[in-house]
Amino acid sequence: MFTHLWSRRKVLLTSGLLLAGLALCCPTTSANAGPVKKQPKREPQQVSNAQLREGLNVLQVTKKMLQAADHDYGGHRVAAVKAIDTAERQLKLALHSQAKKAPGGKTSGKAKGPGAGRGRQPEPQNLSNLQLADAIVILERTRIFLQKADHDYGGHRAAAVRDLGGAVKQLKTALRFEKKTKG
Repeated sequence: MFTHLWSRRKVLLTSGLLLAGLALCCPTTSANAGPVKKQPKREPQQVSNAQLREGLNVLQVTKKMLQAADHDYGGHRVAAVKAIDTAERQLKLALHSQAKKAPGGKTSGKAKGPGAGRGRQPEPQNLSNLQLADAIVILERTRIFLQKADHDYGGHRAAAVRDLGGAVKQLKTALRFEKKTKG
């Protein structure tokens, strides 16, 4: 059981470090930087592409964590995973629109029910709740991070941002659902 908990914490730490690392290597201009006389230069396409690829990696890790969660939350966890999957597809389409060859790695997008077929004792409800709460923070940061990309990608980036908002909403509803059924 301890190894199982440790691996989930590693997933969360890794995704947090990925976002922090990209934020440091790809600084964005601040809206509060003072008066600007001319239109700021758009970031190079490669920087926007890197932001989308990084967001895609974070989504894939977060989705795997949610798929492995033991509790269902009235179907809201599954709905959040589907919204993340849709956002992933949008990011892949966005990147594909900029390159001749799309990045590999298909995702199934299927979230299993409680236990996700691991054959173990169910994890404590409060641990599952913490995983969902951590996923909300990660997805919100990823959504904000993707909003800052300068390039449009034919609307796919904006659609991914929208889908991530839907995933966050589903996870928040899932936590409220669990709280309601508990009391």
